Amino acid sequence: MSVDMNLLKELRAMTHAPLNDCKKALEESSNDLDGAQDWLRERWALKAAKNADRATHEWIVVIKKIWEQIVWLKLSCETDFVAKNDTFKDLANQIVDIVSTYWDVTSYEELDQDKKDELNKVLQDNFVTIGENMQIADVFTSNDNGYIYIHPGDKVAAVVYFDWDEDSAKQTALQIAAMSPTYLSVDDVPQTEKDEMKAAFEEEMKDSGKPAEILDNIIAGKLAKKFSEFVLLEQVSIFDDSKKVKDTLWDTKVTGYVRYAI
Repeated sequence: MSVDMNLLKELRAMTHAPLNDCKKALEESSNDLDGAQDWLRERWALKAAKNADRATHEWIVVIKKIWEQIVWLKLSCETDFVAKNDTFKDLANQIVDIVSTYWDVTSYEELDQDKKDELNKVLQDNFVTIGENMQIADVFTSNDNGYIYIHPGDKVAAVVYFDWDEDSAKQTALQIAAMSPTYLSVDDVPQTEKDEMKAAFEEEMKDSGKPAEILDNIIAGKLAKKFSEFVLLEQVSIFDDSKKVKDTLWDTKVTGYVRYAI
């Protein structure tokens, strides 16, 4: 049967599918636009399934504050070319907007199947445009008060949860992005890790011949210096190297943070 050229143009504009696929879809559906879209979706789903085992080594992270909710998404693809593509970034933002309606999302794996199916359908519908295997690597939402910092280039991002002053939270977010701390405070460092560090320093100093009280002070200083390497509040501030981060917060309390790097 002949294809309605006006419907062909409309289907192309709606789906961005190849011209031959659009033509075949209209032929198979007898020029029914909805049927043609269904035909294309089925075809894309099959193609996407064939590519599902292809490794996704590249990804982007999108973090947005929507109303009072912070929504985070890690979306992966096969190549750096696609990861930098505006179409792929637009897709990621579309998924973030959908996830923002779910609330209390702790991870992609913990989503119920209906929500996973909804998000996977969005990936399938965009497969023909992107042309690569895509996977939602992870996603979560938070209703805690937070400040979002995304480093230019979208390769590093930090979210700081805080009480009181946003300027302090912003500086802390930049600190996290730049210095990649492992823990928020010394209290958060596991006791086993503290014990291992102390034992290593004691072994290092065992033949020093120094009195016990002096030795204790030296080891305490070594521990403090070590903590300053990977504990956020103990790090030297990148904005004032005469102060630790905890001394730059004034009355602001940092209650938690998350850092992402690509």
